[in-house]
Amino acid sequence: MFVFCVNKSSSLGKLFFPISILFFSFNTFSQNNSDSLIHHLLAATSNISRLEFIFQLAEIGGNEISVSNRKSIEKRLLKWYRNEPDAGLHSAIDYLFRNSKKGDVPGKLNWNLAQELEKIDKQLLKKRNKNGKWFVTSQLQTMSIVNGPVTYAMGSPSNEKYRTDDEVQHQVTIPRSFAISTKEVTVSQFQKFLEGNPLIKQVARKDSSKFPSTENKKLLIFSPESDCPQIYVTWYEAAQYCNWLSKIDGIPESEWCYPDNEMIKSGMEISKDYLKRKGYRLPTEAEWEYASRAGTITSRFYGERDELLSEYAWYSKNPPKKKSDPTDPNDPQHTYPVGQLKPNGYGLFDIYGNVWEWCDSRRQPYMSTTTIDEPTTNILITDSVAMVRRGGSFSYEKDVMRSAHRGALNYFPNQRRDNVGFRIAKTL
Repeated sequence: MFVFCVNKSSSLGKLFFPISILFFSFNTFSQNNSDSLIHHLLAATSNISRLEFIFQLAEIGGNEISVSNRKSIEKRLLKWYRNEPDAGLHSAIDYLFRNSKKGDVPGKLNWNLAQELEKIDKQLLKKRNKNGKWFVTSQLQTMSIVNGPVTYAMGSPSNEKYRTDDEVQHQVTIPRSFAISTKEVTVSQFQKFLEGNPLIKQVARKDSSKFPSTENKKLLIFSPESDCPQIYVTWYEAAQYCNWLSKIDGIPESEWCYPDNEMIKSGMEISKDYLKRKGYRLPTEAEWEYASRAGTITSRFYGERDELLSEYAWYSKNPPKKKSDPTDPNDPQHTYPVGQLKPNGYGLFDIYGNVWEWCDSRRQPYMSTTTIDEPTTNILITDSVAMVRRGGSFSYEKDVMRSAHRGALNYFPNQRRDNVGFRIAKTL
């Protein structure tokens, strides 16, 4: 049984409640009538219907689709991937076509279209579709657009399962439009940054045995493939990456969100107007939660049920309770390539699990009143002040795989961990 929750909306910039939770059984489309599924997909005019059928199509084996039907599906979906404005649909097609496996398990059908998708991405480089809700960076990262301003209930209601006391629900206004990457920054993408900045790489290598380079065997244990999320990265290095991406994307230095890279260290200040600038940065905590919810008010963007979580997140069902406990061999022992599990309605993959993600916010108690996600003074970043990281990781349990969960109080910007990475954002 597969469950997908979708939201009917005319704009990503407003908060929408889920209108339905759609339950599908693969038995609905057996080998004898897979043609019916394909007919319905090709005839669909709404994104809700298209998403329904694309995710069902991912459950069909190669011998259940005729060659002619497969070709017609490929042609139509590649056209949608290139031209359709909805980021959720764009990512759904990415999920279907790009990956030949899910974790260690081969897919039921390898469409073998990853190179074709990359070809399209390169053609769309830094261009937006007319009225589109996504665009592509110079590193071929898809950025999902959230039109602002938006106001929503951040945190969790008192009756939410697994809730913690620091999730006080309150109204937050994000007074801007922003974009957020649909995938976590990968090992391959981050290594290009390091190779382009040898001094940063040299400093990182001297800093710790957990330096974030593929020359580090520890990194390859926990992120073994180039498309796995980058780990062992400090908050400072994530910020330096954002500056580098702004540079290669041709964004003027006056629009960069962080100081010069050599100034990105303990004691640095971020200008209070940085959220008005157009450079790449880390998402604020409020942006991260809003984007993770994708218009929903349930604890997870697909609903509540724990048994469905593995469709969307790499996480541990039986994590060790203490360091001396052995790991469950059935649980993930490392990260997996980004984008192998189903995305949310805004097209975001791995928003729960795989790796924790650094945010651009200091770890502070919530206000109980309505707040605006915009600083009033310069922000001081030091090694002694914890930063927010969100989303859980492959080594954590289901309890933290929720949109409202805030993580621990002791994640400091100079720390390196085998289960912490990041995704990027920018103001529009």
